[in-house]
Amino acid sequence: MDWPVGFPVEMSAGTISLRSYDPADAVELFESLADERVWEHMSRAVPADAAALDEVIRSGLAGDDRETFTVRQGGRAVGITSVLFDLHDPAGAEVGGTLLDPGIWGTGVNPEVKRLLLAVIFHHGAQWVQLRTDERNLRSAAAIRKLGATDLGIRQEHFVRRDGTPRRSRIFRINRPGPSMPA
Repeated sequence: MDWPVGFPVEMSAGTISLRSYDPADAVELFESLADERVWEHMSRAVPADAAALDEVIRSGLAGDDRETFTVRQGGRAVGITSVLFDLHDPAGAEVGGTLLDPGIWGTGVNPEVKRLLLAVIFHHGAQWVQLRTDERNLRSAAAIRKLGATDLGIRQEHFVRRDGTPRRSRIFRINRPGPSMPA
């Protein structure tokens, strides 16, 4: 797989668009992501303000192995998602770190976001894309299954949940479409 991926400046489908995260998005994102349910399965609490949210997002961008996008619906920032690349396993990538406004859960925004990212990632030669969620996050696992992902089981992580328990993640994989299926 080619990395870094040459993501388009903007990816869109209907009213949904993705652009690389810009710190100027933090104020609007803070409003969309302030609900405790967004952070329920994360290792940190809801950021206190837009500056703290920006710090959380930018801390994940410190290396060259991650691209983070602001998700917009109808021009309004409704969440973030990321593509992660592992130099030690260059055949694929991971789509993760997705946080979305609960007001759009179940509306089709998340699957469309994933489809936009998968198309670009597979176009750049990935053989597979991995997704993961906390084993307790049944809503997220169901959404990942609807994408056609194969459940690879549960793996102990190095992450610690906010309640102090070690996180176990359910891992999923979507393989590159075959020759008869467009990437």
